[in-house]
Amino acid sequence: MKSDIGRWIVLVFMSFLISSCSSIRARTETPDKEWTVYPGIRQDIKDTGGVFSGKSSDPGWVKGLITTILIVDLPFSAAFDTIAMPYDLYRIYVPKNAGEKTSSDRDNP
Repeated sequence: MKSDIGRWIVLVFMSFLISSCSSIRARTETPDKEWTVYPGIRQDIKDTGGVFSGKSSDPGWVKGLITTILIVDLPFSAAFDTIAMPYDLYRIYVPKNAGEKTSSDRDNP
């Protein structure tokens, strides 16, 4: 009985450690042309939809665990995305490669 409580404590602690990971993952995986505001929430919803779509062959308990983590992550992603919104808007209107010339621009003065 004691070891089960310890496992649950570790599980809950790990869940809090990975909170808002969808926001960070969405920002590192999104190309400049597809940058949006609130990408972490969009990533959470997309991942949750992927779990319920039936495409995954994971057992039910894994789907339940992933869904629980995504739902717990949703408010943290919303808070992180709200704080990062000025940066997101900047990235939308001033892409990283906006000031760089491409090879075709260099050839045609």
